[in-house]
Amino acid sequence: MPSNGNDTLQSDSLHHAAALTAKGRINVADAYEAEILSWRQMMDDKLRAEDSWLTLTGLYWLNEGNNSLGSGDACDILLPQSAPTLLGSIIFQHEMAELQVTADVEVTVDGVPAQTAVLRNDRDPQGASRVAIGAVNFIVIKRENQYGIRVRDNASPERQNFTGRIWFPLDPAYRITAAFERHSEPRILQIDSSAGILLPTENPGWAEFELDGQPIHLEAFSSKPDEVWFVFRDATSKTETYPGGRFLYAPLQEDDTVLIDFNKAYSPPCAFTPYAACPLPPKENVLSVRISVGEKAPLGH
Repeated sequence: MPSNGNDTLQSDSLHHAAALTAKGRINVADAYEAEILSWRQMMDDKLRAEDSWLTLTGLYWLNEGNNSLGSGDACDILLPQSAPTLLGSIIFQHEMAELQVTADVEVTVDGVPAQTAVLRNDRDPQGASRVAIGAVNFIVIKRENQYGIRVRDNASPERQNFTGRIWFPLDPAYRITAAFERHSEPRILQIDSSAGILLPTENPGWAEFELDGQPIHLEAFSSKPDEVWFVFRDATSKTETYPGGRFLYAPLQEDDTVLIDFNKAYSPPCAFTPYAACPLPPKENVLSVRISVGEKAPLGH
């Protein structure tokens, strides 16, 4: 992505806020700006990190039986060109994936050299087994009753050329304390996803507030005991923000309110890679108002 100047602006603002803090003269507005800029930097750092969403190169759903694995075009699971033409195969039977390496190359499973191994998926309490060949690695994922191989390359051009997320100007007016209403019992919603599969998601309640004089109702998803998250789409999604919607995490308060700061609304992984399965907004969370703060769509969307 070409540079958009955000890195320089954020760096200058952070240095300015740090200087004010050192002199003991920082006010509430400066502190809030510094908090948001620090959060934005953290969000960029996550995308620049190893095994980030920018390193994804493929998602391949497993078929029962033998699934060939390598960089050759004929392979069922295609690895980046730095991997052998035929590395081996994944034998998938009875919801269990077994790696069988046939190439003369070092392969590690959870950091230990291995030629064969039964692989845990990402729903296992111990986490997914990580299979690595140089800069390339992959894991088994489970989505409902489907199992797949998610491939990453830490040397991917997308990671190496990433210049930062793109943001609207900060506006504290979009930091809202909203009423939070709980369902009598948490519900499980079957949410559509970008991958075309339904994602069962816990829905503990909803937030209610006004924005630009319009009443807003946002269904919330469970996160941590003191936090919920939202998937929403607003009028900016037509031209300015990611069309699939944006994510936003919000802390719950002790007085049955939730602090919603749309300046922290950000694009989901699917804005950066076609190999993620992202939830789409439920119909209640498709808004007619413009929320012109938070993250804009990456260049190219």
